[in-house]
Amino acid sequence: MFIAPSLDVVLVLIFYIILSTSFLLQPGVGVSVPDSPFLLAPQRDPLIISIVAAPLSAVYFENEEATLEELRDKLRARTSRHHTLIIKTDRHAPFEKLAAVMNISLGLGYPTVIATSEEK
Repeated sequence: MFIAPSLDVVLVLIFYIILSTSFLLQPGVGVSVPDSPFLLAPQRDPLIISIVAAPLSAVYFENEEATLEELRDKLRARTSRHHTLIIKTDRHAPFEKLAAVMNISLGLGYPTVIATSEEK
């Protein structure tokens, strides 16, 4: 008599865990990063900047769209420069925007890398 409701609760919890694990990945916008034979080792508490491709090319930092000036101000406001800054840029994003973001981050003293995927 108590087995069926208990089993129902367990199955609902299992479903919830299975579905929610896909949401634990990096939030933000999806980008298709370029392939590279060099992969980045896991970083502790990185800062992630996403650059989306055209037609509405935009820069996202901390899950919010930011202009280059806002990005500079947000990075400058951080007290610790020990976080690695990872730039996830879409393979079709304008190179000028990637170069501008890298110039900002390197100019402020952040260790900066570009995210890539493994070559197939």
